[in-house]
Amino acid sequence: MPAAIVLAGGPPDPQLAPGLPNKAFLELGGRPLLARVVDAIRATQSVDRIVVVGPVEPVRALVDPSIEVIPEQPSLIDNMAAAAAHLTGVPLVLTVAADLPLITPQALGHFLDLCTGEAGFYYPVVPQAALHRRFPDAQKTFVRVADGVFCGGSVLLFNPALIDRVRPLVQRVIDGRKKPWLLAQLFGWTTVLKLAAGNLTIAEMETRIFEVAGVRGKAVILDGPELALDLDAERPGNVAILRAAVEAGPDH
Repeated sequence: MPAAIVLAGGPPDPQLAPGLPNKAFLELGGRPLLARVVDAIRATQSVDRIVVVGPVEPVRALVDPSIEVIPEQPSLIDNMAAAAAHLTGVPLVLTVAADLPLITPQALGHFLDLCTGEAGFYYPVVPQAALHRRFPDAQKTFVRVADGVFCGGSVLLFNPALIDRVRPLVQRVIDGRKKPWLLAQLFGWTTVLKLAAGNLTIAEMETRIFEVAGVRGKAVILDGPELALDLDAERPGNVAILRAAVEAGPDH
């Protein structure tokens, strides 16, 4: 049974969440996003321990005393590493961003059910058609591969013992996400050019990551937007869409 990390750190966002520590504390439908995410994780009954990484006092004011809270670190990967170090002896960790207004226990449970095999990490991807079927005007960064057009989710299931091994790779990918020559140095020009042309398969990507990092990853294809459609101030249209969806209730 995995433990869970909720990432509730980040700088203040005066545009999206004025007067709040960051967007994780924004209320939609009368409840803060962080509370929604924590409650969804607890209701899966697949997680027996939850750690929230964020501003300690504001987090403690929102969550149940049984939830562990640790101070946020300078970066996303630092937050994950700090929380993983806190969860000693845990074989798998479910990491969830705190800005997923549509998250449900059912969506999390479905993702966990699909994480089979012996991969070091599992990452959800959502087909563009599945996301736009419910929210045709929503915006995400989509990537075309040979298997279809997908966007990434904001959750991750991983083996915390591997985090020191993949940390340099993650940092180099972040540094090179808008610099193809840096990605080419890491993955090779053949892989980068095939990806740019939309000819790279998901299986080829998984194989190349294993060759570079020595860690097996698995993309988990989901058929709904709950774990992918996050709150992003740079996409104000999404904010309005998500607010309306939350206020309309789960049956709409």
